Amino acid sequence: MRFPLALTTKIAAYIIGQKLRGTKKFATVLQLEPLHTCNLTCTGCGRIREYSTSLKDMMSLEDCLGAAEECNAPMISICGGEPLIYPHIEALVQGLLEQKRIIYICTNAMFMRKKMREWMASQLSIQPKFVEDKIGELIGAGLITD
Repeated sequence: MRFPLALTTKIAAYIIGQKLRGTKKFATVLQLEPLHTCNLTCTGCGRIREYSTSLKDMMSLEDCLGAAEECNAPMISICGGEPLIYPHIEALVQGLLEQKRIIYICTNAMFMRKKMREWMASQLSIQPKFVEDKIGELIGAGLITD
């Protein structure tokens, strides 16, 4: 699978920079688990047993952003239970983007439509042209229908 040139360039520059500084060990990806709660109970999922004592625990937004800052990895994988359940997911993503991170969200996508609708609605009054263009792109790609 090919990666976008911008992503490849950013990761390569980070690795080269670490090597030139003589850093022996460094992270390229931070696996951030803001919560362990999941909306599914899949048969055979070890996460339910593994996290049975911490299903109600949740990291604060400040702790999540602080962990990313401290780790300094260029890429952040937001996972855990179901990250779209995390009440501060939008602010977390925005904060990580402001830190210039590459972000992956590992989700079962059950809440994706709802989250996208909420996000589009929040942006409509701020950037109506952007939202219209984005909807056009999604329709053109066959990802949504009129």
